[in-house]
Amino acid sequence: MSDLGVQLTFEEFGDIQFLKISNNNQMRPFFMSVVSDSDHWMFISSNGGLSAGRKNAEFALFPYYTDDKITEFADITGSKTIFQIGQGDNQVIWEPFSVRNTSKLSVVNNLYKSIYGNVIIFEEILVDYGLTFRYSWSSSDQFGFVKTSYFSNASLQPIDIKVLDGLQNIMPYGVSSDLQRASSHLVDAYKRSELHQESGLGIFALSAIIVDKAEPSEALKANIVWFLGLERVSYLM
Repeated sequence: MSDLGVQLTFEEFGDIQFLKISNNNQMRPFFMSVVSDSDHWMFISSNGGLSAGRKNAEFALFPYYTDDKITEFADITGSKTIFQIGQGDNQVIWEPFSVRNTSKLSVVNNLYKSIYGNVIIFEEILVDYGLTFRYSWSSSDQFGFVKTSYFSNASLQPIDIKVLDGLQNIMPYGVSSDLQRASSHLVDAYKRSELHQESGLGIFALSAIIVDKAEPSEALKANIVWFLGLERVSYLM
């Protein structure tokens, strides 16, 4: 962990100016919103925990909870990335933004938010290896929410890397916020997660609409997730 204190500066990525909070992990987690020019909404904690969706809470893609629970569930909801790094005979597991390995690895955490409030970037630097991992959240009217991951090696040493990168705790379509809060175990029982192997498309739906009436109620809509950028990948559901 960095010995430097929290600092507030400006930095540019491309043509966009960002407000940068250096060593934000030395602060208590705080809550933010990410704005959109469409019908997207996102509430996100500075530790990465989030809730997001379209229109309102009834169309959430991640569970809609209060800010304390969103912060508490950061390790099981939203972005998740794990690296297996090999350098010679040395092997290390690096899980950015996780509390599980910060005591063993020297890391620096930074947080960036665009001056327009529509993009947020989380950055972790693995100091001893000269590695940087960064991911951002933004929105697209056509494609929904976009998570972009970036990795760089600033050292002069070649490394072997295996990476697991994705999302956790995606909601099926058709779950109201009241139902999720009161009966999340029932939602888990009805949730159906499928993978379309050829395209890598993840499909998250209910096996049936959750109702008390003794009548058929088909679930005909789903939330979907897909991935672009790397070749020869394996998909886990």
